[in-house]
Amino acid sequence: MTLPAPRQVLEGERVLRVNWLPGSDRLRGLCHCGAEAEASDPVEMWEWLLAHPDHPAGGPVEPPVTGPLPTPPAHLVTDPLVIIRRVPVPA
Repeated sequence: MTLPAPRQVLEGERVLRVNWLPGSDRLRGLCHCGAEAEASDPVEMWEWLLAHPDHPAGGPVEPPVTGPLPTPPAHLVTDPLVIIRRVPVPA
């Protein structure tokens, strides 16, 4: 899949760009030196860009995948207005 070049809005020699890649949760960073990388974490992307001229080769370091997320806790309703409107269930 080939993406069009990002719109060039700002001019200058020290402009850093972060663009969202449509259809994904990935970001593409472009440094003013011409280095380009992709990442999913915006903080990692900005740290990579601001590390100029010592960009790590290949872009930001992606965190290791630790497996599936744990099951979320059971939903608990604490809003009094919602609790008042409940229909009592016979015991």
